[in-house]
Amino acid sequence: MRKILGFLVCLVLLAAMTAVPAAAETDLTAYSISNGTVQASAFDDLTAPCSGTLLPFDWSIGDTVEAGTVLFQMMTTRITAPENGIVSCLFVEEGDSADAAMSTYGAVATLEPEHLLRMHGNYNGAHQEQDCLHIHVGQPLFFKLGHEKGSGVVISNSDRDYEVEIFTGEYNIDKILTLYKDEDYDYHGRVGEGKVYRRDDVTIGASCVVTELLVKRGDSVKKGDTLLLLLPPDADLGAVPDVTAPSAGVISTVGAASGQQVWKGQLLARISRTDSLEIVADVDEMDLNGLKVGDRVPVTLDTNESEILTGTVTEISGLGVTRQNAAYFTVHLTVDKSDLMLGQSASVYLPRN
Repeated sequence: MRKILGFLVCLVLLAAMTAVPAAAETDLTAYSISNGTVQASAFDDLTAPCSGTLLPFDWSIGDTVEAGTVLFQMMTTRITAPENGIVSCLFVEEGDSADAAMSTYGAVATLEPEHLLRMHGNYNGAHQEQDCLHIHVGQPLFFKLGHEKGSGVVISNSDRDYEVEIFTGEYNIDKILTLYKDEDYDYHGRVGEGKVYRRDDVTIGASCVVTELLVKRGDSVKKGDTLLLLLPPDADLGAVPDVTAPSAGVISTVGAASGQQVWKGQLLARISRTDSLEIVADVDEMDLNGLKVGDRVPVTLDTNESEILTGTVTEISGLGVTRQNAAYFTVHLTVDKSDLMLGQSASVYLPRN
């Protein structure tokens, strides 16, 4: 009997020590009510990785995002192939400084041109007609050596000589070929002679930070194909143009406009994290009643006032704000509920004096 009485006494003492009513209790008239809202206790601020222009976007305040979602993209500079060919060397990797490669190698990449052979042409032996003594850039020319016929096009000229890019025909270096303006190889169509040479690889220059390589050594490319992408010079090495959400949340601030010029470090957006929610209430100084961090008090959400939750005080502001001759202190509480939503209204119940 004494053991039973002792057990009952312990229960009474435990009940007296807690400030939270039993889950079944519905009479909260003995408590003062402070209005609160569900807020994020943690934020992610997204900033511009470099100066430049933002590509168009349509995110706005209140939009929900998942971790890894690309929210913003910086405009990049494209380096393209100047002509058809094969990538023979790459002197940079993603994240490298293109300027460092230029200083060391004089290029960020080299391209073996599709048309390796050219000729230094002159008017020696040309027929003495005006259209044979002055040829034009872009003019097709024809030539042969034995049974090997070939063709090309004039890519530059002057009063005394010209350059011909060979499109068809296989010829040894330093061979001298007779050039014709027509493919019937008639004497009256001779425009001179040319000496065959092999071109050097085409060097490709760039500046700033390489953010993406779109080719590798040995790739065949066409004129105008993008080889690599660059970010502005103030980008850190390894920077990328995509600005992604590091965690799930709701956009609470948008700090830039679509297509806007931004500077490095400028705030683009703030994400209120949905994995770290709390209830924040402004409590009248008369209702604090010795409230301290760690205390547990009843909390209800306006979406379901019949469900009494337990809130644990995690922080009480040390500075009150005066409104209508009363000081209010901000109180932060956590509740054990997984489906809270940002902005929900809540009621926090505090024991009356």
